[in-house]
Amino acid sequence: MKVCIVDDAQFIRQILKEIFTSLGHHVIAEFSSASQLIEEIEDLKPDIITLDITMPDIDGLTATRIIKNILPNTYIIIISAISQPDIEKEAKRCGAFEFIKKPFSKLAIEHVLSQIKQEQSSKNGAIH
Repeated sequence: MKVCIVDDAQFIRQILKEIFTSLGHHVIAEFSSASQLIEEIEDLKPDIITLDITMPDIDGLTATRIIKNILPNTYIIIISAISQPDIEKEAKRCGAFEFIKKPFSKLAIEHVLSQIKQEQSSKNGAIH
């Protein structure tokens, strides 16, 4: 799957890129702000986007709403140190597929990717 990574911290983008690449996914772009992604999203058409909540221009929740209006079938994974039940619920209401708390692990990413595959299979009518 094609992945875009959005986080204002370069080292987080690098770690996520290494994880997704090692799991066989193609990281097609990395951005330090959500507005950069939104400018290019229609050309990129990613399958998965990771977003931080706290970013310099557009916060991850607002970005999720905007992205889901443009590409409703894109899976958005919020990866943030801000992890409170209210914020996680709001992320889901905005259209995020899942919320992963920083610091995160490769296992947490793998788990969410397996959930995405299961959902895709059920949408495509595959039998489990």
